[in-house]
Amino acid sequence: MQEENKKGKMKNNIFVQKKIREEKDKKYSKGITLVALVITIIVLIILAGISINLVLGENGLFNRAKKAAEDYKQAAIDEQKMTNDLEEGIDKIANDNRPKTIEEAKDYGYFYEKTTLEDSYKNKIVIPAGFKIAEDSGDNVTDGIVIEDKDIIDGIGENRGNQYVWIPVSDVDESHTNKIKNGEEGIEITLGRYTFGSNGKEQLVQKASEYTNEKLISSCYQELEEFSEGNYVIDLNGKNRTAKDLAGFINSVKANGGYYIARYEASYGTDNKPNSKASTNYNESSAPTQEGTLWNNITQIDAAKACDNMYDTVSSDLVNSYAWDTAIVFIQKYSENENYANEHSKNTENLANTGEREDSTTDKVCNIYDMASNCYEWTTENSSYTKENSYANPCVYRGGNDSSNCTSTRNYSTNSGYNGRTFRPILYINNTVS
Repeated sequence: MQEENKKGKMKNNIFVQKKIREEKDKKYSKGITLVALVITIIVLIILAGISINLVLGENGLFNRAKKAAEDYKQAAIDEQKMTNDLEEGIDKIANDNRPKTIEEAKDYGYFYEKTTLEDSYKNKIVIPAGFKIAEDSGDNVTDGIVIEDKDIIDGIGENRGNQYVWIPVSDVDESHTNKIKNGEEGIEITLGRYTFGSNGKEQLVQKASEYTNEKLISSCYQELEEFSEGNYVIDLNGKNRTAKDLAGFINSVKANGGYYIARYEASYGTDNKPNSKASTNYNESSAPTQEGTLWNNITQIDAAKACDNMYDTVSSDLVNSYAWDTAIVFIQKYSENENYANEHSKNTENLANTGEREDSTTDKVCNIYDMASNCYEWTTENSSYTKENSYANPCVYRGGNDSSNCTSTRNYSTNSGYNGRTFRPILYINNTVS
């Protein structure tokens, strides 16, 4: 019995001790878990701090990325500055080597941008991009400054060689601010529409600044302000083709001090654009079909259309009355022919090639050919004359073809391609084109 009691007590003690150990293990386990949690949190905080420092610190990823972006931006700025400096250096070298005078420019070749040169009297001449000074150009406006194009046409080559003469203008409104020098006091040439006396004395009827008035000359001739395409109807409502951009022409002349007129009467171009060089042949009774033939038998409207958009770097149009009359004034003031306004055609028997001729019929003043001779020439001027109970005569031609007409003569006509009628374009620098 006693033995059994001892065994029971031992079992109880063992059980109690086991329970005590289990309780201790539970408390220990809970303690370890709490410590681990605290340590984990501390480690995470440390890692977070390190990460934040890596990203946002003074030398962190964010600041590094920001600095890299700023460095890239600065590098782009520095590179652009270097490029600009290089371009400026190249331009400076080019400008230093670019001719400054007409005489120097004769050996230079074609200008790649609009350039202002001086003649031997220090007059300013503006050369359009894509043109050069012709080899036989004068050195000053007195002799006639001639430019030459580098137009390209299939079968002809690159150097088509159309030529135009600079007409210097001092003003468009009689402001008397800019005389054209000729080695003496200088001469005033006002862009305008003129009439001429029997001795050649010019009378300014309408200065260019008043072009919106559409003033009549000799009762029926006027330069219309508003552009008209024209049509082929020969009736009371018949119209001619008017100046494409009269305001643009006048503003260009005012800004640049002049314009260009074709050196020669037009010769036929197989691209339907007029050549301005000595013609190679002529037909009296039919329109031309071969390159270089005098462009005879053409209507006024077709002549004006042929003058449209001849170049990308300079504006072109059929000659208007301002350009024609002012060219006469220029010629009379700068050549020995002080009465060129009343010059008659030197070849009245028949037509001839324009330009230099083997006989004595060559008509050349200030490097311009045949304004008085060879053919009548269409202009953009308009005529209000209408035959009673018949049809309108809205088109106007100038110049001479016989002994009864002269350089300054105005004649009205229907829009018809008569024998002995041709044309010549003008060029003027578009101020929006460099």
